[in-house]
Amino acid sequence: MSATTTATPMSEVLQLQRSAFHRDGPPSAALRRDRIDRFAHAVVSHADDLVASISADFGHRPEITTLVSDVTTLAIEAELTRARVGAWMRPRHPWGRVGGAAGRLAGMRTEVQPSPLGVVGVMGIWNYPINLTAIPALSALAAGNRVMMKMSELIPNTSEVFANAMHDAFDVEELAVLTGDVTVSSEFASLDLDHLFFTGSARTGSAIMAAAAKNLTPVTLELGGKNPAVISEKTAADRSAMRRAAERVALSRIANAGQTCVSPDDVYVPELATRSFVQEVFNAWGRVVPDMFEENEVTTLINDAAYDRVVNLIEDAAAKGAQVIGSMRSDDDGEEALRAARILPPTVILGVTDEMEIAHEEVFGPVLAVHTYDDVDDVIDLLAEKPAPLVATWYGPHDPEFAAFVARTRSGSVSRNDFAVSQSLPGIPFGGVGRSGMGAYHGKAGFDTFSHLRAVVGSELPVSLATLVTPTSDTRLLRAVRRGISGYAKVLERRRRR
Repeated sequence: MSATTTATPMSEVLQLQRSAFHRDGPPSAALRRDRIDRFAHAVVSHADDLVASISADFGHRPEITTLVSDVTTLAIEAELTRARVGAWMRPRHPWGRVGGAAGRLAGMRTEVQPSPLGVVGVMGIWNYPINLTAIPALSALAAGNRVMMKMSELIPNTSEVFANAMHDAFDVEELAVLTGDVTVSSEFASLDLDHLFFTGSARTGSAIMAAAAKNLTPVTLELGGKNPAVISEKTAADRSAMRRAAERVALSRIANAGQTCVSPDDVYVPELATRSFVQEVFNAWGRVVPDMFEENEVTTLINDAAYDRVVNLIEDAAAKGAQVIGSMRSDDDGEEALRAARILPPTVILGVTDEMEIAHEEVFGPVLAVHTYDDVDDVIDLLAEKPAPLVATWYGPHDPEFAAFVARTRSGSVSRNDFAVSQSLPGIPFGGVGRSGMGAYHGKAGFDTFSHLRAVVGSELPVSLATLVTPTSDTRLLRAVRRGISGYAKVLERRRRR
């Protein structure tokens, strides 16, 4: 049966996989490594086709963006997972080797076994269609699960290429790729899966979670948010450091045309350095954007609705008093051509206030809001009150101010002095908190997300716990327990007085 299962009812695919999972039991380390290899080969061997199909779905996307952000990242994750999966599978001993040995001598054998969950569903997103769909699926396979994948309806060409590649590598009992429109996605989210992984917006994530809740299906949500970047006062005072920070912020804002869940929406800059910072941002764009146009290496916004949404955010901010620098104006030559191509020139917005939509909406486009500050403590207090983003970035030394930034704000992760380093290094957990998501994956974190850490405890003790908690006329045990609790209360009281 084909791994492309749009013609097969999803419930039948689920039943096939669940039956196979129960029939075969947890796969060996060798079989898991084989599945990892087949999965990675299916992607890498179709790299050229994926580059072409992703570009077609976007309208245009540079080859280097897909090869680095989608194909290479998957290959690195596959090799790390392949090398470590055997160790991750081993039973874990909560008391350590010495404690475990002592427990066995005392008549108790305790271990925690990572067990596959069963059938895992993975719902992908369009902005990095291989990275953000294939990596969680790879983690689920490594954990010993059967996997059903639903590709985004916004990338039909990529979905077909990817599904056919997986069809050649897997039987549907191991892995199935489903394609189709929003109704297919809705049905997929409502399946009685053993775990559901979703990457996308907070709004859609809420709907996915509600659908999964009807079956009590556990979910992992990778969402996004208004990822802030802070330029420290020390960086702002050092001209070369500020120029480097401005360049990195500028380039991170236009990577994939800003359609990146960890791209910074907002940057906070010391007031005295704001003008020079903005100038350096435009200098950085000026060095790369003309060549991108000349070489036809500009990533377009995914569709007309996405383009209009970003333009509306800019226009709303301008109408409410913000200063917009660098966006298209009605008299710009070539405006209609850019609009038709869904290309939005990089834009800076100053003076964003709370009543503007852009202050709350994730932009997902090449638009950067620049805010000024006098005291970094005020920025930290402000960010602490906002919904937690997927990543927060600090440009500055690893000093007490940075430590305060980490300690007093919430985010899925923290990057320092560069874009997305907390997401890009192999084996580092990637996940959100609060409105930016729940759960994590990549490396061992992904393996654990798609495993049940199952306690297996055996007793050779002559005394049963059931006996200890059963009422009896012998009051010696009751007196001993009371003495123990009273003694512990005295210990706690002494601690309080220290």
